[in-house]
Amino acid sequence: MSPPENEFPAGVGRTVLLGRTEDAAVGITQIEAFSTGFRFTLAVRLRRVPAELDHGRLFMLIGRHALRDANISLEQRLLLGLEYPDGRRASTLGDPLPRPGAMADAQGLVLTPQGGGGGRQGVDQTYWVSPLPPDGPVTFVLAWPGFGLPESRTVVDGAAIRTAAERSQLLWPAEPPGEPAEPPPPPPRPSSGWFADPAD
Repeated sequence: MSPPENEFPAGVGRTVLLGRTEDAAVGITQIEAFSTGFRFTLAVRLRRVPAELDHGRLFMLIGRHALRDANISLEQRLLLGLEYPDGRRASTLGDPLPRPGAMADAQGLVLTPQGGGGGRQGVDQTYWVSPLPPDGPVTFVLAWPGFGLPESRTVVDGAAIRTAAERSQLLWPAEPPGEPAEPPPPPPRPSSGWFADPAD
């Protein structure tokens, strides 16, 4: 689901331009390897911002919100996929978080969006991928029809990611999960009015 918090990653040392037009560019600015997977940052840049994407709506086409917003068509969404040399696949069209039990299948491939943000003309979105790839070509598949980027494939060496993972550093042993914290008490209610006694 996420990188180990008790590890410091090793950089793979690759930046990759996945696709570009005269007005849009999408690429990977960094790949960081951990013992259980890797994290990468997807960088999206626009030369000109269409009026409908003003006020920060660019992020809506790239982040988790694109999956939940029925008003955003497939053509508008930035679609990203990943394929391992053994045929395992994952994409941003799947659920943003795996369903319960998904991690129990050691053969499954998880592509999870994490933090992201940006401005009018650029967005950076990080993704977590697990498990580590086998040796061979790791294929990134990109399509963004709304910005003139047809489906394309870019290959990164899986062996380079695995080699970097061997250089990740364990900072301290993992702590066993603790007891969940008690939820805070509810805030006080007004003494009168609708909010004084909300319906259950």
